[in-house]
Amino acid sequence: MDETGTYLWEPRCPKEAELRALRDSVFWQELEEEARQEWEALLRNADLDAEEFIDGFNEVVGEYEDALHVLGLFREGGLRGTHTGPAPDSRPGSATNPVDGTPVADGTVPDGTAAEPGPDTDRFLNLAIVWPLSRNTVPADRVLAAGRSYELRVDIGALSAESLLAQRPRPFPDDLLDHTDDDGRGDWLEVTVLGDDFAVPVRRHGIFLPRTGNSWVCPCPPHALHACEPAHRGTHLYIPFTALGEPGPARLHLLVSYRGNQVQSVALTALVGAVESRGGDTVATVDYTLTAGFAQLATLPARTAAVRVGRPDGGAMTIDVIGQNGPVSSFWLTEHQVRGALKDVRKALFGLHADSREDGFLQNLIDENNGKPAGDLRRDLAALAHKGADLFLLLARTKPEREALRRVLRAPAEIQICQEELGHLTFPWSLLYDIPLDTGVEPTPCDAGWAEIERHDAARSCPAESGHGRNTLCPFGFWGYRHFIEQPPSAAPGRRLRLWAGREGEPPALTLARSLRVDAPLMDHHLAQLRRHFVLGGVRECDRKEALRKALVEAAGACVYFYAHGRRPDPLTDPPATTVLEIGQGERVTPRDLASWADTSSGLGWDEVAPLVFLNGCHTLDNDPASWLTFVEAFSGFSAAGVVGTEIMIEQGLANEIGEQFWEQLLRGEAVGPALHRVRMALLRKGNALGLAYTAYCSAALRLRVAV
Repeated sequence: MDETGTYLWEPRCPKEAELRALRDSVFWQELEEEARQEWEALLRNADLDAEEFIDGFNEVVGEYEDALHVLGLFREGGLRGTHTGPAPDSRPGSATNPVDGTPVADGTVPDGTAAEPGPDTDRFLNLAIVWPLSRNTVPADRVLAAGRSYELRVDIGALSAESLLAQRPRPFPDDLLDHTDDDGRGDWLEVTVLGDDFAVPVRRHGIFLPRTGNSWVCPCPPHALHACEPAHRGTHLYIPFTALGEPGPARLHLLVSYRGNQVQSVALTALVGAVESRGGDTVATVDYTLTAGFAQLATLPARTAAVRVGRPDGGAMTIDVIGQNGPVSSFWLTEHQVRGALKDVRKALFGLHADSREDGFLQNLIDENNGKPAGDLRRDLAALAHKGADLFLLLARTKPEREALRRVLRAPAEIQICQEELGHLTFPWSLLYDIPLDTGVEPTPCDAGWAEIERHDAARSCPAESGHGRNTLCPFGFWGYRHFIEQPPSAAPGRRLRLWAGREGEPPALTLARSLRVDAPLMDHHLAQLRRHFVLGGVRECDRKEALRKALVEAAGACVYFYAHGRRPDPLTDPPATTVLEIGQGERVTPRDLASWADTSSGLGWDEVAPLVFLNGCHTLDNDPASWLTFVEAFSGFSAAGVVGTEIMIEQGLANEIGEQFWEQLLRGEAVGPALHRVRMALLRKGNALGLAYTAYCSAALRLRVAV
């Protein structure tokens, strides 16, 4: 037998004749890859007699359940694959193809493809579930059969009435793509599917979106120039999946990305039963768009992994992890789980440097150098590691999921956390600890990891990582010490994700909003250091609310620094779960104030300056994860390039050191991700693990424009 399917000998038995016919049919591609390979090897083996061939044939049927299923379809003439009538339970009112009577969605051409959109019309992500072989659309009111294989049909173009997204469409942000692929003719996109309750092959699918018209799929490698002819191109991408055996609601996510940056995603829920029947309710919604205003995606650096955080109907927090080679895992957390986890780790973090005395005051546990002895640090990290291991287990409940995460993120990586617009749930990513730990066991320190920290202040990996067994304590087991983690904020339409803060040609200047209710000598020393760092651009002090408003409206500098107390909201005047910043002699600044100032100011220069905002030590002791994310959103409304803040209240002397080191690194030309990492490592070398308490809501590649 050669590659074209020409057989060089007569069939040795009826089974071989049947298998040859199956191989030459459309059903051959429905087989699992392993089953197809084993049957292919049988057909090519000229040395087998009839009995040996039958034995080999039956072994494949016995080993691969899907082989028996496909063989049954083939023997029965294809079932759905041969019918020419409408798909079962077609939606009422659907148009039909005059040639063969199959359903045709409104606005589509006879082959089921959406009509070509015009150059100035919106394009949409279209998604449908279809039966394999016939590829007729499975109606939304159909219960999917457990154990049966289906396909997702995907395209981008004119909105199709058959699309599960047609009821609540959201335009695909094609105008924000860079159109640099294939000599400027369009954009290569990647489509991945994560199945929480479905079996989905792990791979990333390429799809090409031209500047105008509908997307297509072709044999060309993604991001390469097109060598295909129009006849080689398909109008839809088909992604196989299998409904798992448990009846009930089943969920999956489909994500569209551009060079590792997430563009849009869809959450799909379907009902699975023992057999196909009426009574289903398949629903899909576009639940996330990273590029709500993030243009010029080609300028964004590639990322090792992207974590998409969404909030679908029902309030759960969905987490999808995508690696460079495709999907890794999909997780679902309840809001209660997220809030409980954050409350726990914040309490543990705060306990590293402060303790409540009997008189109600706080006792500082760190020395005058903001450090601790080596033994205390190891106990601190051991306590955090147990919390971090709980977080890791909360995300990845099964062994395959944990193995997948460890495999993709074993080496130092750049991780992009894509937070859904207006999502108020956050997660302590830096505190995740992925080395297995037993509960109640004191982990054994990794000497090589500690030595690497002393050797190199930018270290991100342990030279003895391969020897990390169960119950090993290594700083690089924490994601915050091993990875650069970025959480870019949402942006208004038309604005891109910032990689630079400040005006071209201007030295960075600092707008300082400070409290007058802090230790005065510490404040004076800190201010002197800041003036030394910002000697060219200067420091503009604001200890009155009105002075701060004027400074922000005038966009005085590339850097905005809140050195202030965080207070609980006033239940009579402030929204709940919102941190209030207190400056001067107790004047309160809220996210609503920032919104009011932005809305009533004309000619705001922030869009040009795009400053970086640092909220240092401004968190209250409450345990609500939404408590200061509203400030991140408020400053995003001011066109800020990003916001850096702390998860807990920080002692003033330590806050001084962290602020001074962070600004110094940025003014030297370092990006936010490496700068924050160096601050963490410098503290760790002194015996202090509280660098993990700081989070950057911006691109890790964000830099200050430093005039020369």
